[in-house]
Amino acid sequence: MASNDQIAECFAIYDKDNDGKVIIDELGPCLRSLGKSPTNADLEAIKADLGNPRDFDIPTIKSILAKKSVRAPADQQKEMLDAFKALDKEGHGSIQEAELRQILTTLGDYLTTAEVEEVMKEVNVNTDGGIDYSKFVEMLVNGYALSGF
Repeated sequence: MASNDQIAECFAIYDKDNDGKVIIDELGPCLRSLGKSPTNADLEAIKADLGNPRDFDIPTIKSILAKKSVRAPADQQKEMLDAFKALDKEGHGSIQEAELRQILTTLGDYLTTAEVEEVMKEVNVNTDGGIDYSKFVEMLVNGYALSGF
């Protein structure tokens, strides 16, 4: 879990007017900045549990982080690998770049085209247009999770 200093520093970044509150729309980015990986459904459930407030404060974010239900990317690693393996009918261990782009922009908690472009800047594509999905998952799990500021 993030330290109190990390939480305070992150919160300060999102508390644009320094009033001790952050608008609820920033909950997802704030949690992700602290190394968690909530889905849109997770965020909606958290907001509902909080009574659908318009904003949140540091004690609220600390209580959310203390709950085991907000998973980190590493907690999802096996699920992500299993999903890619299910798509990999020939067992090559790779996925075509175009197919990955389509998946990222259309399935589940999909990304915007701009978000996909940012992710793809970090991906190694082989000469056949394939991406090693185990390395891709490793990048998602370790490359973007913040262990400290």
